[in-house]
Amino acid sequence: MRFIIISVLVFTLTPLQSCDERMDLVPTHCNCDIDGHRLSEDSSVTYQVATHDDAFISSVTYHTNDGPITSNHPSLPFSTTVQLAKGETIALHVEGSPGKGTIVLTYEISDGPHTSSALGSSVSKAWILEDGICQ
Repeated sequence: MRFIIISVLVFTLTPLQSCDERMDLVPTHCNCDIDGHRLSEDSSVTYQVATHDDAFISSVTYHTNDGPITSNHPSLPFSTTVQLAKGETIALHVEGSPGKGTIVLTYEISDGPHTSSALGSSVSKAWILEDGICQ
């Protein structure tokens, strides 16, 4: 009789344990991307990543003239400025989780020497967790 009870408990508890792991709606990580346009002239680009509340970042990858560079477990807020040549494309990728907070990705383009605008341009995108999905 004890063998039957122990067998029933083992077969009952094992699926419940794995079910608990699958019921977790908070993803262990999400991929957040922000892509810019192809530069029409040499420009200075500042990539920035910030988190709010309990969001976390495990890596930041940004585009340079020599290809992508990845910073694992960067200190936040993250900011780096690179010179990109004409024809290069702006790209910023982050792995992490917004949790109950937000992840904000931004890039700013400083004007090239032949641009009449003194303001440059910037683009930002934020990720939040909604219904267990990074959006």
